[in-house]
Amino acid sequence: MKTISLLFLLYTTLFSGCLQTNKQTKENQQPAKENQQPVKENEVMVYPGLNDSLHRELMIQGAILVHQSMFGIKSALMDAMQKGGPMYALEFCNTQAIPITDSLARVLNVGVKRVAKKNRNPDNETNDFENTVYKEYVMGYIQRAIPKTRVDVDKDGHPVYYKLIDVKQECMVCHGKLYVDIPTDVAAKIRKLYPNDKAIDFEVGQPRGMWAITFNHILIKSDKP
Repeated sequence: MKTISLLFLLYTTLFSGCLQTNKQTKENQQPAKENQQPVKENEVMVYPGLNDSLHRELMIQGAILVHQSMFGIKSALMDAMQKGGPMYALEFCNTQAIPITDSLARVLNVGVKRVAKKNRNPDNETNDFENTVYKEYVMGYIQRAIPKTRVDVDKDGHPVYYKLIDVKQECMVCHGKLYVDIPTDVAAKIRKLYPNDKAIDFEVGQPRGMWAITFNHILIKSDKP
C-alpha cells in the first residue's frame, strides 16, 4: 500500500503540473468553438469528439499512468525475485499483480490493465478491438517499425491509451521457451498456477501485450454516424 500511496502522490503532482501547463497553453490559443466544449454529466466529462487538444492531454496522462503502474509492479516483482527467485515471483504475479493495478485504478478512476492475446491470466485477455490494436503492433514489429503509443475510443465511448509491452531479457525465465529459457521447476509452477497459460515461447523484443488505460471519467459522443 505504501507503493500505491507514493505513486498516487507522484501522479497528483505531475498531473496537476500537466493540467496547469495545458491551461496556460490553451489561454494563449484562439478560443475553441462552442460545440467543442465538454459538458459534465454525472461526474463524467462528455466531449463531442476526440479533438487534437484532448488527444494530446490523454497521451500525457496515459504515459504518466503507465509509468507509475510499471514502477509499482516492477518494484514489487524485483523484491519478490530477490526474496525467492522465479518461483516466488510467480506466486507474487499470481496473487498481487492485478490487485496492484486495480488499486491504482480505483484511486484515479481509470481502468488500468495489461492485456494480451497470448495471456497468462485469462482476466488479461484482449477483447475484439484490442486484438486489432495488438495485431498492428505485431505487424509493426515484423516490419521493424518503432511502436507508438496511441489513444482510441472503445465501444462504450471512453478513450483508451495503449502502450506496447515487449519482452525483455529478464522476462525470458518465465516467458521464453520451455526447458530452454524456462527451467523445469519454473515450468511446473507455471502449469500449476496457470493451467491454460499461453504466455510462453517468446523471444527478446517481441510484442507480448499492451497496457490499456481507460479514462472512465471521459466520454466521447460523436455526432458522426
